[in-house]
Amino acid sequence: MINYFDAAENTLRGRGYLDSALKNLERRKERIIAHGGPSGYPSPDFSKPYASTSAINDTLAECLELAEVVREIKATEEKIREIDAVISQLGEAERDIIRLWYVEGKSKDEIAAAVNYASARSIYDLRNTAVAEFALRYFGAVALPSV
Repeated sequence: MINYFDAAENTLRGRGYLDSALKNLERRKERIIAHGGPSGYPSPDFSKPYASTSAINDTLAECLELAEVVREIKATEEKIREIDAVISQLGEAERDIIRLWYVEGKSKDEIAAAVNYASARSIYDLRNTAVAEFALRYFGAVALPSV
């Protein structure tokens, strides 16, 4: 049986890394574009009825790499939108806890100060409530605890 609370926590932990992953993918895309394009406009050599096989293979490899990175960027953006849409459905206190805990990676003391809670212990209780609500909204009825 799947523990949906743990699955929700893993999803939320992953959300914290998706922004940096997206930035890294964008940098990789820019590098491919900057280094993969032609460095100048060479004059065609009409005395040769063919093109260099290695040049064609290099160009195709760069095009395939760029297409794969663009696909990864789109998938990452979609996952961010999916998780954020569920987070946006939570109450304000739960949203704040999720954002601070999982997305921003703040310490428990920083979170307690940000949400005006006296102790880190009460932060754990609020976090548990927020994750349980996220799990229910993200995974649906299967995440309901059996009675």
